[in-house]
Amino acid sequence: MKTTQLVVKTFAICLTALVASSCDGPVEAPIVPELIPTSNDSTAIAWKPILVVDVPASVLLPVPSNDEGMDAVRAAVAGRTEAQYRSIRRWNQGAVQEWSAITRNLIAKYNITPAAERNADGTFTGRFLPDPAKPLASPPFGARMMALIDVGAYDGLIHAWRAKYTTRRPAPYVVDPLISTMAPETGLPSYPNEDAVIARIAVEVIVMLYPGERSAMEALYTEATQSRVWAGVARPSDLGAGDSLAKFIVTKIKERAASDKWLGADNQVAWKALEPTIVTPWPRWRCAEAPIRPPLHPFGGDVTPWNITSAASVDPGPPPLESDPLFQADINEMRELTKNRTREQVRISVYWEAGSGTQGPPGLWMKMAEDRARSSGMSAIRSARIIAYTACALHDAAVACWYTKYKYLSARPCTIDTDIPMSAGLPNFPGYTSGHSSFSGAAAEILSHFFPASEGEFRSMAKEAADSRVYSRIHVRTDCEVGLTQGYNVGKASVERAKLDGAE
Repeated sequence: MKTTQLVVKTFAICLTALVASSCDGPVEAPIVPELIPTSNDSTAIAWKPILVVDVPASVLLPVPSNDEGMDAVRAAVAGRTEAQYRSIRRWNQGAVQEWSAITRNLIAKYNITPAAERNADGTFTGRFLPDPAKPLASPPFGARMMALIDVGAYDGLIHAWRAKYTTRRPAPYVVDPLISTMAPETGLPSYPNEDAVIARIAVEVIVMLYPGERSAMEALYTEATQSRVWAGVARPSDLGAGDSLAKFIVTKIKERAASDKWLGADNQVAWKALEPTIVTPWPRWRCAEAPIRPPLHPFGGDVTPWNITSAASVDPGPPPLESDPLFQADINEMRELTKNRTREQVRISVYWEAGSGTQGPPGLWMKMAEDRARSSGMSAIRSARIIAYTACALHDAAVACWYTKYKYLSARPCTIDTDIPMSAGLPNFPGYTSGHSSFSGAAAEILSHFFPASEGEFRSMAKEAADSRVYSRIHVRTDCEVGLTQGYNVGKASVERAKLDGAE
């Protein structure tokens, strides 16, 4: 290990100790260690992409000589500033994980319900004010956003690995051993640069959905990619080749997004025509908000899934009738929870709420995937694989769950019995099945496949997430138990797809 790397690690240890010793100072965020892959996964050249199967040879720029760009790297390394050092360390934590976290933070930023339009006297006009440039980052929207980005990153890295192991252009520190690197020296070929692939795909998908984020995202792109030059592990031309490859991948991601039927998910005109034709022999859902808001994503179940054949293929069947003893047991449990909740039940309901202004349930599970991939020392491409399949499972869970919600139009507890209060915000869509439960079951299933030693932990968390909606009295138990099973079935489809991609 080079002296500079020892300095990085010593600084991190000292900073941690300094924070710990300042008992009366501000609480500091934990320092995330740099990601040092245990393998470069050179066999990834044979893995099967999820969406983008082929990339034209013309997409990659002509491979420069090994010496091209070396003077730029030497100058960047020699002139490193403290701010650049901090950027290097940030992106040493794993570009796949960092961009996933950036996406989660944006989801939290835009997970805010549009305001109701008011007249001058304060009365409601009957319209709401969504901004097309700032769509509501609901859980289904967020899951779709993450899947588009993460599938793009995974496919992009497969093609990057194929190019790397064809060109075999050595990294700058290999060409010149005197370069003091500040990133792990993995020996991975440097052309095209993987950080540029990941960053450009993330930026373009984010900006496709939120055009106003262009400036901020481009600044992050520049920091992420230039940090590799400052660290001594990539030349500017390596970055340029990664950017070129990523832009081609983005065209395919955008084609998928344009044709996946998401644009029709909130077709309120069509819903007003369809809704009266749906007959429900159980208590019927109705909006309990004042003023009444259009239902969220009534055609979300029509969106094209990634790995299930269709939402109907995982339809769990209808909820129980009022005459069913199960229905009465569910409502009686709601009434009992209204009178008496334990401290542990309250804790669970608060922890998993993930409502407005947060990353939502899909974001909670994506963070688990990020953390596990990082702590396991996985390469960028293997990390991207895990995160992509997790995102696909979450997206498909949203499609399956929203299909079920608007097929059966099952009421929530507070509209069945107005004496049942909620301890969390009331979602503006039907109850059966529970979104939290479906998301959690799907994520637990796919993560259990990738990390089998932690299967019990993941399934326990999924069960707790499902129970949390009962404890909040947002859902009756049937909504959650059936939703959890529905999620597991959705996750199985992603597991079966993953088993066939050559990476097992």
